[in-house]
This record gives sequence, structure tokens and C-alpha cells, in this order.
Amino acid sequence: MRVLSLGQGVALAGLVLLTACGGGAGGGGNDAVAVAASPDAAAKVSAYTEAYNALIDTFGLPRTADEYKEERIATRSPSDNISISKGWIDTAQGKLKAARALPGSVGVLDTKAEALDTALTKLMARLGPLHDYYNTKAYREDALKRGKAEDAQMTAEFDAALKAMEDFDATLVQQRRAGAEAELAKLKADGNMVDYYNKAMLVQAEDLVQLFGKPEDLKDPAVFAKGDTILASLEKSLAEQKKAVTEGKAKATEPLEKSRLGVSEIVADMLGSMIGHYRQLKQSHSASDAQSMVDSYNRAVGSANRNI
Repeated sequence: MRVLSLGQGVALAGLVLLTACGGGAGGGGNDAVAVAASPDAAAKVSAYTEAYNALIDTFGLPRTADEYKEERIATRSPSDNISISKGWIDTAQGKLKAARALPGSVGVLDTKAEALDTALTKLMARLGPLHDYYNTKAYREDALKRGKAEDAQMTAEFDAALKAMEDFDATLVQQRRAGAEAELAKLKADGNMVDYYNKAMLVQAEDLVQLFGKPEDLKDPAVFAKGDTILASLEKSLAEQKKAVTEGKAKATEPLEKSRLGVSEIVADMLGSMIGHYRQLKQSHSASDAQSMVDSYNRAVGSANRNI
């Protein structure tokens, strides 16, 4: 889910692995998804989430694609200093391949993962050699002939990979949401209220940042009206989480337990910062404030994922 085509996408919070009985999830028609009912399927969705987060990370696919396009190869000359990056796409693809190899079936999500893996393989097959071509300045010897000849196809490979990533992400979000209520119900039934509110906050925060999918959303009153409704629920969850953390700290005796509660406080602070950027965005309608909101959310997700 790339927001406003900004440099970094929206990270996804890790899943609590459920232990419900039954078979793995299957995909229905029209890209329908079902709850990942088995531990294997839930673990696979969690691994897919980690792979997606790696793919949109700082040196992931979106930034690498943007940096390549910013070079504007078609307009350059052999005397120019041209540099392109491979990013860390191969590392993220490794995580995706590892997730695909896990046991358990998650239906259409597996299909989207396969399509993304194929697109990334095609991308890297061209990007790797081109990176060497520019890194060694070989373009100075052939007057940039190869670079210009491959530029359109390289751009097309990036676009195809980005589209496959977005399709994968959309299905991943559906898959995760199919099990979100079950996750929350289990946490509440177990009396784990800190993690319950952590999860609830991240779901609500994700809903908020997802509202801004295109530039015109930044100035749409209807979008902000939806945002304000989500914000009210999010702030209520934040207040309850802080109360649960305070109660937990008063009872905590183990160092690990105290550490987890400390991380939960950090997550709450980062989401508070995200809320501040949202309120700033309501006044400025600027892409930079939207990016700051997304960045704060992503940092909260990163911290929360380390607490699982």
C-alpha cells in the first residue's frame, strides 16, 4: 500500500500466531481470502508480512525504483557521472522466497507472492548487470549505448515489480484483516490487555494512514472526516493502553516483562507523534506532513514487531 507514491510504503504490524484447529486458509474467487486457521498458515502470513516490510524498507523497491528513474538515462550523456543502486531488493526477495517455502496454504496470497517473486526475479536479472555497467563506468566506453537501449525496459521492469508488490500488499492486508478480530478476541480472552490494545492501536493507525492513497486525498474533507472518526477510536485505545501498561508495570517482576512494557510505551509515543502529524496534515494538506505521518506509523510498527 504505497501512500501518495512517496518514497516509502506503509509497514505492517506483525501477527500474533493463533493456535486454532483446522486446515489452512484458501482463496476464493475474486481474490477472496479466509482466516489463516492453522498455526502453519498464520506463521506463513507473518513471514509474508516480514518480507513485505523488508521490500518497502529504506533501501527497498520503491526507493530503488525512484532513484533509477531520477537518473533520467534517456537524457544523459557519456560524460555524465551516472550511478544506480540495486538497493536491498535481493535480501527482501530472499525473505519472500523463504515465506513461500513454508508449510501451510493461504490461497490467493500464495499466488500473489509467486507473481511478485517472478517480477522481482525479472527485475534483478536486468538491474544487476546494469548496476555493474554503471558502477564500472563501462558506459563511457560505449557512449552510453547499452544504457539508453535498456532504459525503457528497465523502467518497465521496475513498474511491473511495483505493481506486483501493490497487488501482493492488497491481498496481504485482506488476509491479515480476516484474522484481526480473532487475534484481538484471543488476546482479550487471555487477559493480555497490553498486547490487545497494542494490536487495536496499530489496526486503527493503519486504517488512518491508508486513507491517503492518492494526492487529492490530502485536500478531501470527506477523507479527513473518516480520519477523524478513526482518530477518536485510536485515541481511546491509546488511553486504555497507557492504563494497562501502568497497571502492568506495577505488577511486573521479570526484566523481560518490564522491557516489553517499556517497548509498548515507545509504541504509544510513536503513535502519538503520528496523530500529531495527522492534525498538522489537516491544516497544511502537504505531502511532507503525510510522509511524516507514515514514517511515525512505520517506526511504531517496527518497535511493535520487535516486541512480538
